[in-house]
Amino acid sequence: MTNLSRTLPIKRAAHVYIVQNETLLLVAERMDDGSIFYGLPGGKAGAGESLADAAVRQVRHETGLTVTDLNFVSLLEGEMLTGTKNECYANFGRFTAHFRGEIAPTDPEVVGTQWVPFDSVMSLVRYGPPPEVEERNPLIWIPTMDFIKGKAKNYYPI
Repeated sequence: MTNLSRTLPIKRAAHVYIVQNETLLLVAERMDDGSIFYGLPGGKAGAGESLADAAVRQVRHETGLTVTDLNFVSLLEGEMLTGTKNECYANFGRFTAHFRGEIAPTDPEVVGTQWVPFDSVMSLVRYGPPPEVEERNPLIWIPTMDFIKGKAKNYYPI
């Protein structure tokens, strides 16, 4: 049962499944602890920014690619990281899109990009520590596992 007497910050983010020849584009980022984390291109939405606009902006920043014709795939929603200093209510949208341009990240946290065959994507995923890093939470990767299998659902409650 959810405790309705507390207020949680809302974290809104959008990511794009950029697909080419049965491969998925992942970005490699350096985490605070110095480790490398592979994730989907995309990220946090700014105040007043739609998830679709955030996806376009963040993909451009993290990969250099321009994405157009976004198609909604799924929404992951609910409380995350409960009991930690980073607990929040999450709204994470996932899209597919057409893309153009050359890969040239401008985000200083991105240390590389990689086209990964569908059957190898999950082998690059790492979970925790630190537990407060939501990208390392297994819940975040369930929609991607389903997408790769061609069985994406529109809604994933946390």
